[in-house]
Amino acid sequence: MTSFRQFLRVGLAPVAALSLTGVASGVLAPAAHAASVAHVLKVTKVPFKGTYTGTIAMLWDANSVSATAVRGTGTGTLVGKSTVVGSGTAVTSSTCDPLSGTGSITGAGSKLMLKVVSSSATKACAAAESAPTTVTVTGVAQVTGGVGKYKGASGTLKINGSFQIQSNKAGSSETDTFKATLSGVITIRK
Repeated sequence: MTSFRQFLRVGLAPVAALSLTGVASGVLAPAAHAASVAHVLKVTKVPFKGTYTGTIAMLWDANSVSATAVRGTGTGTLVGKSTVVGSGTAVTSSTCDPLSGTGSITGAGSKLMLKVVSSSATKACAAAESAPTTVTVTGVAQVTGGVGKYKGASGTLKINGSFQIQSNKAGSSETDTFKATLSGVITIRK
């Protein structure tokens, strides 16, 4: 029994010392940790505005339309001369329908990734029930990340755009021109 008590004393002394060292270093660590985190998590909020024109390829079926390829060029804050690409879908139950999709803006050696937020506020609205007609797109796109200097970017961009459709019959496809403006605030982590 005496040997066991000696073992406990000898065995627990280093454990107690380690525990005290951990407490002492834990007391000092937050200040050093906060300084390194503040440096790593520098956040900048930047107003963004971009204007783009290009083409939108669409494929119609009985209940929906797919924008199979959206491609355009223009100029945007942060990205300068840039390209926008994307795709999306909308259910065609009325002249004004919610839409969803994904895309990106690439320029200045970096990329912003976008996701169109599907909601009643994000919609494509046709001026008339039958084609040819103008379709106006309004809504919100979330910045879901980035590549290069926009890695970890976030934010919300308002979308305003339009294009002209020639047909809305199931089975038809067409490519039309579009124009769009995206504006909002982007948060960049450096």
